[in-house]
Amino acid sequence: MGGSTAVTADQAATEAVRAALGGRRPTTDDLVLIFPTVDYDPHEFLRAARREAGAARVLGCSSFGWLTGAAQGTVGCSAAYLPAGGLSFGVAVADSLGSDLYAVARETTQTARARAGAGHPHNTLLVLSDGLAGDQREVMRGCYAAAGAAVPVIGGSAGENLTQVATYQYGDERVLTNGLIVVWIGSPTPVGVGTAHGWHPVGDTMIVTRAVGNIIHELDGRPAAEVYFDKRAAVTGDAPQPGAREGFLAGAVMDGPLGLPTAAGRFDVRHILGPTEDGGLAMFGYVSDHSVVQIMRSEPADLIAAAGTAARAAAARLTTAPRGSLVFGCTARVDLLGEAGMRAETDAITGALAGVPTCGFYTYGEFARVSGSTGFHNASVAVLAL
Repeated sequence: MGGSTAVTADQAATEAVRAALGGRRPTTDDLVLIFPTVDYDPHEFLRAARREAGAARVLGCSSFGWLTGAAQGTVGCSAAYLPAGGLSFGVAVADSLGSDLYAVARETTQTARARAGAGHPHNTLLVLSDGLAGDQREVMRGCYAAAGAAVPVIGGSAGENLTQVATYQYGDERVLTNGLIVVWIGSPTPVGVGTAHGWHPVGDTMIVTRAVGNIIHELDGRPAAEVYFDKRAAVTGDAPQPGAREGFLAGAVMDGPLGLPTAAGRFDVRHILGPTEDGGLAMFGYVSDHSVVQIMRSEPADLIAAAGTAARAAAARLTTAPRGSLVFGCTARVDLLGEAGMRAETDAITGALAGVPTCGFYTYGEFARVSGSTGFHNASVAVLAL
């Protein structure tokens, strides 16, 4: 693993990839993963990363922030070297997710599976997508259609600095802005996947009575923002009046996302971008009509503890001691935890994995599934243990 906060894209990519390689000479079967923030020119960054990676295939995506076991931040990059060893990597890249995310994800996963071959008893899917492409649940649905219920999924959707303009994906020696990268990992032993978020529901339940895309227009038959602020005030006492919208962007309501109960008795969390002009709520993730939702709350200690829980869950699936991990954390956790909390969260992960090399990025949504057909998350930490 390697990281860098160098000013130029060339220097940052060179430093991070060189540190990840640690003097090793990659082969064409190996992977180098890169997770730069959008402060760097993506084309210059990819050129430098490819030059430094040698024969290895370079894949990755842009991030809101980066992390390694030793450092983290919101400007810079991280890189990971994944030598094939006894593994096989089947890589497939889609130039554009377009309007049919399900079909593109299914086809790309099928291609990755075919390229990996069928020689391994254990398989895992690593997925990186454009975080602004639309309903990421459709990406997971397409992956599930091709991989089935027995193949765990891990990954994240590319992030940027909350401008909602563009994210970048790095695949097939190109920079993409609406792409999808799928890596089918074949392994002789199990690969560990775990996820947790550390949030709990408060207050009364609400019904989504009208939603389109990522906008919840109505809750309980009333304008969604009005209901949300009323319910929030009832449980926290700190919400402004519904008309006081100034400043109510993602950061101001990050501590009160919405939770959707699952069949397993847990909650999927969806963060709020802010109110819309017509009184709705713009969401980071899509929420369907007739969903039941509640306001969620958490404390920094709960978020940090959840990171350790995710890492332990991933490690528990392994049959040997872990050698390294990839971490996909929600962008929202950066503001909620602050620099000290981010460090504590990473320490909780590495501590649960006996201090193995760790690398990752802060996403616009996390992919994690061990069983079942769902697997898209907000506000969580997803961990891959190898």
